[in-house]
Order: sequence, then C-alpha cells, then structure tokens
Amino acid sequence: MTAYATRRQGVPLGLSITLHLVLILLFGVNFDAPRQPPELLQPDVIEATLISEPSAEMARTARRTEERTRKARVEEQRQAELRRQLELDAQQQAARQAVQRQAMAEERIRQEESRRLSEENQRQAEARKLEEEASLRKAESLAQKRQEEERQQAERDARHKAEAEAQRKAEQKAAELEARHKAEAEAQRKTEQKAAELEARHKAEAEAQRKAEQKAAELEARHKTEAEAQRKAEQKAAELEARHKTEAEAQRKAEQEAEARHKLEEEAARKSALEARKKADEDAQRKAEAKRLAEEENRQKAEARQKAEADARHKAEAEAKQKAEADARHKAEAEAKQKAEADARHKAEAEARQKAEADARHKAEAEARQKAEADARHKAEAEAKQKAEAERKAEIQREIKAEQARLVKEESDRLALNERLQQEEADNSRQKAAENAAKSWANTYIRPKVEHAWLRPPSAKNGMSCIIQVKTVPGGDVISVQISKSSGDAAFDRSAEAAVYKASPLPMPDDPRVAQQLRSFTFTFKPE
Repeated sequence: MTAYATRRQGVPLGLSITLHLVLILLFGVNFDAPRQPPELLQPDVIEATLISEPSAEMARTARRTEERTRKARVEEQRQAELRRQLELDAQQQAARQAVQRQAMAEERIRQEESRRLSEENQRQAEARKLEEEASLRKAESLAQKRQEEERQQAERDARHKAEAEAQRKAEQKAAELEARHKAEAEAQRKTEQKAAELEARHKAEAEAQRKAEQKAAELEARHKTEAEAQRKAEQKAAELEARHKTEAEAQRKAEQEAEARHKLEEEAARKSALEARKKADEDAQRKAEAKRLAEEENRQKAEARQKAEADARHKAEAEAKQKAEADARHKAEAEAKQKAEADARHKAEAEARQKAEADARHKAEAEARQKAEADARHKAEAEAKQKAEAERKAEIQREIKAEQARLVKEESDRLALNERLQQEEADNSRQKAAENAAKSWANTYIRPKVEHAWLRPPSAKNGMSCIIQVKTVPGGDVISVQISKSSGDAAFDRSAEAAVYKASPLPMPDDPRVAQQLRSFTFTFKPE
C-alpha cells in the first residue's frame, strides 16, 4: 500500500472519530445536564376576611384571572419543554442520520479505496507480469539472436574454410595440370627439335651428294678429249639436262620423303602428346627405333656417297689415262682442229652456261615457291597448333573451374549437413538438459513448498504418494492441477491438489528454457 493510499484512508478515519466524539458529547450533555423542574404552583393563602359582596366578586374574578394566567404560564412552560424535547430529538435524529451518512460515506470511501487499491494492485500485478513477460521475451530474443549470430559465424567460418580448402585443392590440381602440360610441351618441343635436326641433316646430306655428283660431272667433262669435244659438249648438255632432271626428281622425291617424314613425325608427335601419360615407354621405344633407322639410313647414304666418290675417282683416273693416250695419239690432229673445236667449245659452253643459268633460275624459282609454300604450311600448322593449344588450355580451365565448383558444393553440402546434425544434437541436448533441470527444480523448490502448504487429511497414511500434473503461466501462477496417478485415497489426492493451489505462485527459475518446461510438468507428491 502506498503513502498516498495511507493518507487517503487517514482523512476519513479522523473525520469519523471527530464526529463520534461530538455526538457522544451531545448525548452526554442531553442526558447528564440537570433538568429544571417545572415550577410548582404555590397555594395561595386565603385569608378569611369578611368583605362585601362586590368585593368578593372582584376577588373571585381576580382569582380566576390569576388561575387562568397561572395555567397559561404552565401550559407555555409545558409547550416550551415539549418544543425543547422535540428539538433535542430532531438534533439527535439529525446527528444519528449524519453519523449514518458519515458511516455510509466512509463505507463508500473504504469500498472505493479498496476497489481502487485492488485495481491498483491488479494493474501493478499486470504491469509486473507484462514486465516479466517482456523480460522473458527479451531474454529469449537475445538468446535466439546470440544463437543465430553464433550459427552465422560458424557458417561463415565453415564456408571460408571450405572455400580455402577448395581453392587449395583447385590450385594443387591446376599446378599438377600445369606441370603435366609443361612436361607435354617439353616433350613436344624436344620431338620437334629432333625432327628439325633430322631434316637439316637430310638436307645437308642431299646437298653434299648433289655437290659431289656435280664435281664428278665437272671432272668428267674436263677430262674428255678435245677430239670428242663436240660430242662431249652435246653429251654434256644432254647429261646436264638429264642430271638436272635427275636432281629435280631426286629433290622432289627428297622433299616428298621429307614432307612425308615431317607429317609422320608431326602425327607421331601429336599422338605422343595426347597419349604421353599412357604411352611414354612406347614413345621412347619408337623414338629409339626411328633414331636407329635414321642412323642406318645415314650410314647407307654415307657408304653410297663414298662408293660414288670412289667410282668417280676411278672413272676420272681412267679418263685421264685415256686422255693422255689420246693426247699423244691425236696431238697433231688436235692442233689442226683446235681453232674449230675451240669455237665449237665456246659455243657449247655459252649454250651450256645459258641453259645452266636458266636451269638455276628455274630451280631458284621452284625452291622459292616451295619455300613459300612450306612457310605458309608451317604457319598454318603453327596457327592450328596454337588454336588447339588455346582450346586445350580453355578446356583445362573449364575442367578446373567445374572441379572447383563441385568441390565447393560438396564441401558446402557436407558442412551444412554437419551443422544441421550438430544443431539438432545441440537442440536435443538443450531440450534434455532443460527437462532434467526442470525436474530437478520441481523436486528441489516446488515440491517442498507444496508439502509445506499441505494439510494432512485424516485418512492419510505414511508412504502414500501420487503423481500430479501441473500447468502454470509465466510468473508461476497455477492454472490447472490434475492427478495423473492416484494414491488410491481420494481425500489424499484432493489434499495434494489443494496444496498445489495453495502454494501458487510456484517458484520459477531465471533460465527461460527451464521456466518454459515448467509451464506443464509432473512431480511425485510423497510427504514424509
């Protein structure tokens, strides 16, 4: 009760006491004050006097007048006394009515004050209840918010960890792929370098053979006899033309063979690049076999070249010997025909030179054309190779990204599943912990209070017990009590229910989870 309410109750109480005191004083004055007795008429002393008849008549008249006057005065006194009594009664009635009105007013004030205090208490209880509910909701909201923040933080940590792990695996796989690609590129480069070296060696050998054949032909042409200069010149021209054709054919065949070898080597290199991881041993064996065949071919060509040089040398020596004999035999004839033969020789040499220049020009043009075609072909092959390499790298990058996405998704799914399982396990653990804490709280704090409020019925015996189900509202007020397992004694069960209601409100814990479990709970009532 507040100080204001105390002051409001004190004012009517003081006023009531004052009015009661006034009424008591009035009653005391009315009943205790000595009343004035009515004046008693003193008997007149009548003297026996002898008077005359008129005087007697006058005396009788005077006496009658005095009697009437005396009676009138008595009547007036009686009327005055009656009026005073009536006034006193009216005052007392008014005082009583005032007291009644004051009592009724005080009763109304007390009722109003009681109602107001009841409403104030109810409002305060509701305010406390609302504050408790708000505090409970706030605590639950804070706990949920804290749990949500912890869950989000755990998700972020797990996601970052999964991304880092996926990134590390992707980088590792990319490094492995890059190393494999570098190894393949290095093998391809070595294969191309070896093929280029082999082609250069073949070209050098072909050029050396061509020079050796040309030198042999020149030696043969120089050692022909002057007597057969015309024939030899014509024959030389024919031989030169045939040799040019032979060289061109040989060059064409060599280029075709080189082209075929180049294509075969490119095909082998491409296949080896594609199947390098699976057929490394086979490639090494094939390369060793190709090298052996190339060396065998080079050896055969060197032997053929040496044989050709030896044949040319023997032929030159034989021709020189024949020329010496012819010179000795035809010296005279040669001197006579020297001028004509010199002219013919000059003419044949000029024609041969012109034809050789034309052949050389045609050959240079053919070589330039072949070189341009080869360069264009090589350029197209290089562009195609670069395009294929770019596509291969793009495909590798796509595979890496797809693998990264798959790993990230798998890791994310795994972490989500683990988190869901952990959350369910944590919820179950918290639920179980809350239930155990609620049971412990009910046995430790609620049951003793209920047992303290229990009134033992006459039929109760030691060892009797019953299981009670209780429903409460926030704050601990009991709204429902049921006997879920009877003791077998109806009076004992009713006394247990009454004890629970009497113990309301029940003590509630500060933990909102445990308090939520105590909204509906059971406990064993077994007083000792």
